[in-house]
Amino acid sequence: MLAGIGASWLLGACSGNEAPAESDGAIAGKPSLDLDVSGGGKSGSGSGITANGCEVMTDDAVCAAQAYEGEAIPLDIYIMFDQSGSMLNDVGGLTRLEAVQRATSAFLRDEASAAIRVGVGYFGFQPIGQTSCSAEDFASPTVPVTLDHEEVLRSLYAREPTGETPTGAAIRGACSYAQEWKRANVGHSVVVLLLTDGEPKAPMSCASGACCPTLDDAVEAAGECRRGDAGVDTYVLGVGPFLDNLQQIAQAGGTEQAYLIGDEDVESKVLAALNSIRGAASIPCELQLPEPTGGAKLDYGFVNVAYQDSSCVLSTIYNVPSEASCDAAEGGWYYDDPSAPTSVKLCGASCDVVSAPGGRLAFTVGCETKVLVK
Repeated sequence: MLAGIGASWLLGACSGNEAPAESDGAIAGKPSLDLDVSGGGKSGSGSGITANGCEVMTDDAVCAAQAYEGEAIPLDIYIMFDQSGSMLNDVGGLTRLEAVQRATSAFLRDEASAAIRVGVGYFGFQPIGQTSCSAEDFASPTVPVTLDHEEVLRSLYAREPTGETPTGAAIRGACSYAQEWKRANVGHSVVVLLLTDGEPKAPMSCASGACCPTLDDAVEAAGECRRGDAGVDTYVLGVGPFLDNLQQIAQAGGTEQAYLIGDEDVESKVLAALNSIRGAASIPCELQLPEPTGGAKLDYGFVNVAYQDSSCVLSTIYNVPSEASCDAAEGGWYYDDPSAPTSVKLCGASCDVVSAPGGRLAFTVGCETKVLVK
């Protein structure tokens, strides 16, 4: 049962006596917005914000609230790219590498990717029989995370397929760099993208006792990357046949399923997968709460979070005490630390329903927080 008003509401309208608006429960749209409390406070006068052709108004007759437009959440993608010898395989007149290069070029030159920072590192560059299973050999980026997408493309177009596939070590190397970057760029959404055309294998190196990559080790590496104070999720894009086992790496990496392409229409399918990953990685499941300006003190008991879909319909996202209290059907949001909050986190169900294009997140300060009552 939901406390207070119904699912559709004016931002700031928080009286339990108000009749709830009718809602069909549909919540569509993908947010790309962070929470911004600058200039706000419990005693702020009501006001509206306008964006995407929608006007969001608070209601002074009900309570004194201030509505805030969010700010874009920076998305940083670190690509760990497989340049192993099988990237030379023909896929309809192009090699796999050439098809991926073309798709990546279209993706990075797309206006929708302009604000995304991208870096790249490589594995599979060591000669066959001399493959390393040391994460340190893959921990330094060839191109550090940057807004200069042309630099990334120049690096990618200079690759020549060479070696074997030490996936676990590559993930650990990529993760060490991505976690370091995330700690240095608080408030950014940072993810690793493993782009590969094979399962973890190095048969020639393994035969000599040098390095024996396994799927289990790669799965463990992706799981390790998610944990800790700067956990990073791992997306998986597999190009080529017989790669179903890569699903296990994506699941361990927190991204549910791998994007598996096969060997037909590779260029267009890789581009579609990259676009899907961009959308999925942009969902702001954790929203930073900066300090308000002007000396105002934010009362965390008077914050509400709402979602506005592409049709300008508003839906409440209700507060729950903690991640353990997240409702599988209703979702919700909670503070990272209830005693000293620095961010708002969305429950899994709420992250799922805000994944389509066209919407935004907004919040108000000044009305008593609406909680999910079970």
